[in-house]
Amino acid sequence: MTQRKEFTLRSYNPSDAGAVVQVVNAASAQTIGVQQATVDRVGNVRLARYVPVTSEKVVALNPQNEIVGYAYLVNAERHIVYGVGGAVRPDYWGKGVGTMLLDWAEQNALRLSNYAPAGVKTVLQANLYEIEHEAIALFTQRGYTKVREWLHLVIELETSPVLPSLRDGLYLREMDLDNDWDIVGPAMDEAFADHWGLIQLPEAETLELEEAEPIVNMAEDESYSNAPGFCFIMMDKDTVVGGVFCNNKLVESHNTGRVGSLFVRPYYRRQGVGRALMLTAFYNFWKHGIRRIILDTDAESFSKTPIFYASLGMNPYRHEFLFEKVIRSGREVRRLTL
Repeated sequence: MTQRKEFTLRSYNPSDAGAVVQVVNAASAQTIGVQQATVDRVGNVRLARYVPVTSEKVVALNPQNEIVGYAYLVNAERHIVYGVGGAVRPDYWGKGVGTMLLDWAEQNALRLSNYAPAGVKTVLQANLYEIEHEAIALFTQRGYTKVREWLHLVIELETSPVLPSLRDGLYLREMDLDNDWDIVGPAMDEAFADHWGLIQLPEAETLELEEAEPIVNMAEDESYSNAPGFCFIMMDKDTVVGGVFCNNKLVESHNTGRVGSLFVRPYYRRQGVGRALMLTAFYNFWKHGIRRIILDTDAESFSKTPIFYASLGMNPYRHEFLFEKVIRSGREVRRLTL
């Protein structure tokens, strides 16, 4: 337990879910104007941005023992990159709660750095919307630097999308979300190998499992994840060419679909594969009565995805920044430029 002035930090308990959702949504109502949290069907806090249920979480309490702040810490990418997020109740902005939560996150990121390969730089990241001025000021003061911009795009379908014809040998099929990952995983790895932030680290440099923190299995509501009937893969005979994964249940809005991920293997790019996958996604949203579709993409994508999405009729509606702070100095093992 950590204490600072009149506020106290303690570990998050499942019974805190309702109060945490109120804090997160009160804060988001003051900034982007939509809810960013809900209690899912298994009782977990579900945020608009996916956060693994096994992530470390804390709440900040006022002297009346009310929850006025919340933070989580995601440990990802082989203990090299961590993510922090959360919220402070608006009537407690500027009172040190956010600073206390960031202290907690940075201290624990430093602890987790002990599990990273020796000599490798570790960083703590945070995603902040352009309109979150107070939060951006706090992170900047604490030494975080803006390293990337995410563009949020939307399209309102007015007519049924027309599916394009495919060249000989290519065909589309619905993905089997239980059994196709063995063939889809390698295709995704190859497609995302040129993305910003990819970890380039030989397996030999990763700690053995017994040296790392134990893996904890927890119940998770997958209804907000890749939705059956909304995920498709493009095949060239037995080879996965690309795919598109979509969600039809969102935290922040109803009657809206989301394209969560689109990938195309490099060899098959500039051949209409991505367009066919996106139009297939649009068509299936339309077929299920969903007219508004959103996605987010790297505004400076190496593969020029903003131009591609604009060609499909998608328009920007929100900007989000990725901020980053070095936790432990060392060798950079991520791909950050072409």
